[in-house]
Amino acid sequence: MTEHDIDLASLKFHGRTLSEMRNGTLCMTVTHAFHHCKPDTIRCVHYAEMPGIYRLPLRIDITAQVDAPSLYIVFGESYVNDCHIPANDLVDITLIYDLKKMQILKNGEERYYSEREKYMKSPEFKKMNAEGFPLRISCNKRTNIEIHSIRVTEYDGTAGIVNIRDPGEYRSTPPTEKPTFESCISGLPDALRNAVVDMDGWLRTIRPLKFKRQIDKNGTKISYVASEQGFSYAIHISDDVLYHTLQWYILTQGKETWGKRKSNRMEETLNYLAQSDPDFARRLFNNFYECVGGYGPGCMAKSPYTFENKKIISCHGKMYFNMNLSEFDDAKRFIGAVNELTGKGEQTHDE
Repeated sequence: MTEHDIDLASLKFHGRTLSEMRNGTLCMTVTHAFHHCKPDTIRCVHYAEMPGIYRLPLRIDITAQVDAPSLYIVFGESYVNDCHIPANDLVDITLIYDLKKMQILKNGEERYYSEREKYMKSPEFKKMNAEGFPLRISCNKRTNIEIHSIRVTEYDGTAGIVNIRDPGEYRSTPPTEKPTFESCISGLPDALRNAVVDMDGWLRTIRPLKFKRQIDKNGTKISYVASEQGFSYAIHISDDVLYHTLQWYILTQGKETWGKRKSNRMEETLNYLAQSDPDFARRLFNNFYECVGGYGPGCMAKSPYTFENKKIISCHGKMYFNMNLSEFDDAKRFIGAVNELTGKGEQTHDE
């Protein structure tokens, strides 16, 4: 067994990351979207990388604090997002990768256990493990992380994982049941669950926008669609994803054929907000989910926007919000502006 107490000052930063050491604590964030949109490219493009390479079986112990539930621990080309940790609480996170088992602990409590991870069945794993894997840390855009300590332990034979809970306990919705709004949000911390309930009630009553709530079959996304305007808002909730977005969506003509957007009033809404609060409009402009890959020439997901002579290409025209409670207020202000503009448009049409 070999233990590595990582010197936090030795981490190397890649992509759009900001960092500084404060009294022995590493403080970092990323300023751009975590993922590429191409599925066949490396997912993590903005991250802090630890020195050296590591081999299974191993245990990763991290003591950290985040201001929004999002912390990516990236091992090789795969990652775990501890997105259900409480915001602003110091948490001890343990990831144990054994050859035939995997486990996640938070403050000593088992939160995940699996004997069916892809690497366990990969014919290439033995060779890749002999070469070793890099270890990285990242987060969702604008999430602030404070890392207090990192320890990596490599084992000679086995990490000795002991399964504490039945894997079925981790499911908020049994696989045979249709997901409901309540089951989707049942695993969220109380403050976030209350924020989602408040947003749900508000969205379903505002006019002239008429949002219809939809829940995907896996119970991992709650969508609110205003089909008359081609506008939508979505809350993404799963074991490794936790954020919310809004966009003027692209109509589809079958599974792989995209049409056009029914409307795209993103710039108009930003300019409308800037009339009364230019700082807020500028901040929202920085919320766009940037295109960092794309699907080649003619990719219809690439959506260019201009505001105050600044240009950005956004993936699917999405505006991204993390799970800070204040960002629910930001999303509500933006949607409220869309609602006001829709009302003004209807009044003009009636006249």
